[in-house]
Amino acid sequence: MKSKLLPFIAITILFCGFSAFFGQQEALKLSSVDKYKVIRVDGKIIFMPTKTPMKKGDVFLSGTALDFVSPQSRAAVISAIKGRFVLTPAEQGQTKILPAANNISSRSGALINKIDMTNHFNGKYLILDEIELELSNAAYPMNDNNFFYLSYMHNGEKINKKLAFNADHLIISKDELFKVDDQPIDVEEKQMVLYYKSSDKTDKINEFTPIFPDMEELKSEIQIILDEFSNKDKEVQINEITAYLDQFYGKPNKENLKNWMEKEFKF
Repeated sequence: MKSKLLPFIAITILFCGFSAFFGQQEALKLSSVDKYKVIRVDGKIIFMPTKTPMKKGDVFLSGTALDFVSPQSRAAVISAIKGRFVLTPAEQGQTKILPAANNISSRSGALINKIDMTNHFNGKYLILDEIELELSNAAYPMNDNNFFYLSYMHNGEKINKKLAFNADHLIISKDELFKVDDQPIDVEEKQMVLYYKSSDKTDKINEFTPIFPDMEELKSEIQIILDEFSNKDKEVQINEITAYLDQFYGKPNKENLKNWMEKEFKF
């Protein structure tokens, strides 16, 4: 009788082992679905269970109570399985987990006329240290008598900064832009006006706000996205990074971003 029970017991143990293994795998899968890595925090957000501030690199589990100290507070988070999201406050102390914007295109190629220039330089415009833009030499020749300059206010004084160029490429450099009387000034987010001066007139192109981020902070944020999306192809990664930059910093330029990614991440 005992010998007849042995195969049954063995099968039962084997079945229970498989069930436990697959149950554990499913549990791990479910837990990872609701687990997000924090990329960036704007404002101040508190983890209610621990009373600690949320910071870059933290793990947020869906359902964890959060205190958004101000209504403008928000956080960019990412899941290797579900993608990138934004945490914002909702009514009655709840948290909204909103799908992040990802329908973003960044322009490349020459800017050939004023419409191109006006559309290009508008809103928040992200510059990663320095940017070179190819322009139409026929529409915008650049030399000693024909050039671009940016105008902005600093300590109640209007500052006009002539922009450098290399052949048909316009150059905007953070170090040169934020310098007055050859002395560096604080890099600030401020609206500026782009003008083109020719030999016979000055033409206003547009008002926009150049954004120069803290490069070390930005690098660590991008690294989190790359780590979470390490199993995605490069096109998906760069599209996600482009959309993130547009949503949390400003509109990026394709070539500027590409050059920076190659330099910092061998991308």
